[in-house]
Amino acid sequence: MRAMIVAVLIVLAVVVLGGQAVKPVPVSVVSDWTDGHVIFPQSNSIAVMINIQRDPRYWQQWWRRFAAAASPVAGSAPPGVTLRPRPVNQRDWSVSLGGASVRPQSFPAKFTFDVTQTPSCTADYVVTGINAAGSSSQANIIGLNRLYTNSGGTGFCSGTAPAVMFAYNVGPGLVPAAVVISLDGKKLAFNENNSTSSYFHVLTHATGAGNGTDATHPATPGSKDSRVALGEATTTTPFVDYLNDTAYVTTTTRVHKFTGVFKGTPAEVKTGGWPYTHTGTTGLSTPVFDLNTKHVFFKDFEGHVHYVNDSVTPAGLGSNTFAIASTGDNTARPVIVDSTNGKIYGYSSNGGGTYSVVGQADLNLSLTSQVTVHVGLANTTSARQPFAPDFNNHYYTGDLSGAYLYVVSSDSSGNRVPSLYRVGFDAGWTLKSTTADGPTRLATNTSGLAASPVTTFYNSRLGKDFLFVGVSDNCQSRGVTGGCIRSIDITNPATFPTATSVNSVILAAPGGTSGITVDNVSGANGASSVYYVTLTGNSLVKATQAALL
Repeated sequence: MRAMIVAVLIVLAVVVLGGQAVKPVPVSVVSDWTDGHVIFPQSNSIAVMINIQRDPRYWQQWWRRFAAAASPVAGSAPPGVTLRPRPVNQRDWSVSLGGASVRPQSFPAKFTFDVTQTPSCTADYVVTGINAAGSSSQANIIGLNRLYTNSGGTGFCSGTAPAVMFAYNVGPGLVPAAVVISLDGKKLAFNENNSTSSYFHVLTHATGAGNGTDATHPATPGSKDSRVALGEATTTTPFVDYLNDTAYVTTTTRVHKFTGVFKGTPAEVKTGGWPYTHTGTTGLSTPVFDLNTKHVFFKDFEGHVHYVNDSVTPAGLGSNTFAIASTGDNTARPVIVDSTNGKIYGYSSNGGGTYSVVGQADLNLSLTSQVTVHVGLANTTSARQPFAPDFNNHYYTGDLSGAYLYVVSSDSSGNRVPSLYRVGFDAGWTLKSTTADGPTRLATNTSGLAASPVTTFYNSRLGKDFLFVGVSDNCQSRGVTGGCIRSIDITNPATFPTATSVNSVILAAPGGTSGITVDNVSGANGASSVYYVTLTGNSLVKATQAALL
């Protein structure tokens, strides 16, 4: 079926009307925090596949995974640039964010203008918010292009470093969480926090004079920025429903809905049950929306998963709750929605006060569907583990026999060392009640360590399945003694990473990393990349996907 789709796309790209070749429409792809929070595994059911393909994020995921099958081998260099292999365990570049970093659960967002063509040194860009108060000397959002460079000048793009597209001071608050990019790459949606009120922003970015030069020399966006006050001081990352051009935003006690996000004028919905005010435990996670059920899922600081049902009027709280943590959580982490199999996944570092847990339920959170699995001891001293788990390629291709969920959590020692686990599945994609493998430690036996969310990525050009994760300190491998980012090969489901194999590819990352964003599978030098922010190094970093060159 995949080959047939590719063939159709290629034919459409060369359609001729009236004797004139039609210019192919660029296939743009956004890579951001939602890549691992709304997922679309393959299914043998034609009805299921037709249904999930309504969601633009399905096609975004498809192109990220399979673009190599439909795109040219983009390995040639621009004029005047000679490509030479580079070591895989080396950063391509690092750009300072000024005086601050991001929240540990934030992700950079990447826009690729056309995944069917050679990479663009001007139109492809990466953007991140900054956890700093905006001022004349500190940006709180920054975007970079000319991404495919390196310090040796041997990258696909000319030069030895990326260029700043824009650096904005959007207001006196912080932009600590992830940014969402419109499908055409022209607009950004994000939230700003300050001490009195948070704001939902939609920004039309530009480049050149008047758009800032770096993180400490920002510009103010002026009329290019539209913002709406949310009334509470704390907010998270917006979730944009691309199909309906709506956004969902959480604050301390409320779930908000906006219309006209990227294609119109952003406006908050204040009828039909919106905004929803939560009367239970406050401190709500970033929302995650399922297009099929129109359920807006969120998790509170107690460790309970809820949803607002936006398929009815007035919208209201769903009748079921999933108590992943029964004695209080460290932080409210967003859930994962599997739209194909009708599942949600949640995670807590304090399930019952004794264990860290991963949980699964159906999209109605029905009691009979709820499963929890112990993944190491509870960790109440670090609110940074476990974060989001992710799945191997066998899960995404619908191969139940080799499918696993991977998560980093505490081991069983008194130091609660960040360690890798995996959990398998029974029939019907029900999570098994015990771990299949783990723990494999990702650092030395030291207390106070933490890890980033897990990101997996199948590189279809190489036939390799990678797992990326950051660790805050004491990596103690290959000359890296502090924080690091690891790339782990999980291609073969018959084997589980060992203490030796997790050290195969490792880069220094002071303080560990934010969430890790993967862009594409291009064959061009340095164009298959991972992006992350170092948490004490205060830098946005790009590295080539391990073992790709």
